[in-house]
Amino acid sequence: MSIFAMVVAGVAIGTVAGRHLLPLVRSFGVSDSRMLRFCVPFVTAGSFGSAGGVMGTTWDVVPVWLLFGALVGVTTVDLYHYIIPNAIVFPTLGALLAVMTPISLLQDEPGVIGQASASAGLYLVIMGALFVFSKGNLGLGDVKLALPVGLVLGWVASGYGESFLVVLLSFSLASVLGLFMGLLVWGMRAGGFEVLPDPLADPANPRPTVFPFAPSIAVAAAVSVLALYVVQ
Repeated sequence: MSIFAMVVAGVAIGTVAGRHLLPLVRSFGVSDSRMLRFCVPFVTAGSFGSAGGVMGTTWDVVPVWLLFGALVGVTTVDLYHYIIPNAIVFPTLGALLAVMTPISLLQDEPGVIGQASASAGLYLVIMGALFVFSKGNLGLGDVKLALPVGLVLGWVASGYGESFLVVLLSFSLASVLGLFMGLLVWGMRAGGFEVLPDPLADPANPRPTVFPFAPSIAVAAAVSVLALYVVQ
């Protein structure tokens, strides 16, 4: 298939996937709205189309699509409720392994599963350390999200060295994006604008610097995956 055909296929599949994500995110208490019904399919279609256009005709795009769909879901829920549902993260992890295993065997690259798993472990350790040192400012859901993200980062890399490097780069980019988002949210709250209100916050002990971190992880992961294919 041509690049254009893969973009079209990605957009079409992403649109369908995005529509199926809507009832899932609503099941976690996300309020239905016209913006939600537009943004979730639109972002999913855009991310799927981008992956199809960059990666081209390859089975490797299937796990990437799975991850991108999950990231849209967890980001949406996190923005509204400051939680990353296990009911999205762990089924995604299982689905990724179920898809990656036959693809790796079909492509005669069984070792890539070990590489992907090692990358997932590395990202988990990094996020776990950040969780410990953040003293409650990082959620445990962010740590668990490192598993499917790290798995796909390792999947698209060429060799253990590159897979570990892309994990570090993705984490670094997520940290930078998170810093900018945190400063923006803090500044707006300081100016009297209550943006991204924390439903879990104690009114007697507000935390003006707390914000959802999943969007930064998701954007960094998507950029890292696609950039890796561009430079290869």
